[in-house]
Amino acid sequence: MSQPIRVLFVDDEERILRSLALQFRRDYEVLVESDPLRALERLRGETVQVIVSDQRMPQMSGAELLARARELQPAALRILLTGYSDQQAAMDALNEGGIFRYLAKPWDPREMAETLRQAARLAVQGAAPAAAPAPAEVSLNLLLLDQAPETLACVGAFCSAGGHRLLRADSLDEALRWLNEEPIDLLVSDLCLAGADTAPLLKSLAQAHPRLLSLVVTPFCDTQALLKLINEAQIFRYLPKPIRKGLFDKGLRAAAEQALIYRQQPQRAVARLAEAPREAPERERVGSLLGMLGRLRERLSA
Repeated sequence: MSQPIRVLFVDDEERILRSLALQFRRDYEVLVESDPLRALERLRGETVQVIVSDQRMPQMSGAELLARARELQPAALRILLTGYSDQQAAMDALNEGGIFRYLAKPWDPREMAETLRQAARLAVQGAAPAAAPAPAEVSLNLLLLDQAPETLACVGAFCSAGGHRLLRADSLDEALRWLNEEPIDLLVSDLCLAGADTAPLLKSLAQAHPRLLSLVVTPFCDTQALLKLINEAQIFRYLPKPIRKGLFDKGLRAAAEQALIYRQQPQRAVARLAEAPREAPERERVGSLLGMLGRLRERLSA
């Protein structure tokens, strides 16, 4: 008999912890902590598969907790739960904590249950720890969807230093052509390319090619758009413009390391699963793009 999935809930409000424990104790082995420091101490000695943390807590933020939890248990799937629209918190939780989902308070019980079900399934599929990439001269394919010279300079220097292949697209049609013709490992994209919104493409790729890692670089400060990109596009990093080279290089290096793991472990399950867009027009646009990416999906499944 398989061991039950262990879910750790962290929230400084005891009543919320009681409610979560009551809702999910029949399906999972539920652990609760009201103190994030105690939660981290617990993670040093106990293995969990899913961590759900509130953002606003007195001792530390949920984003910080999840970043530190990632170091202790990198295989655990991390979910941020908050009632505040805080863009910096969401960026930190994604970039440093590698969160799987961002859920709003008060949460919808059905949405929470479905999110935990998805996380638990992915945890079971990827139960074996991911091996660190072996040192190797591996050339990755990076597709750039950004016309800004400073982005090209940073990405170009990264590819030259690492021996990676840089492809560029100046329109969505050109991007689709590259994606259908070449095995792309990394995608660096602004949210606007030649006047077109790239978010539907990012969301389509999350469904058609979950191993492709997307880094978004944008001057836009829209918290709700970021939360949708976390949940519906499973983006790997969200980086603001003007570009901060150190932060940008760090994101590129982390993405390359993860892409190398995917290359070396092609049969390993990927702990990434995008939500379908909720708005009907966007669902239709994503569905249309998925059709245009048909050759990509056929090649990946061959």
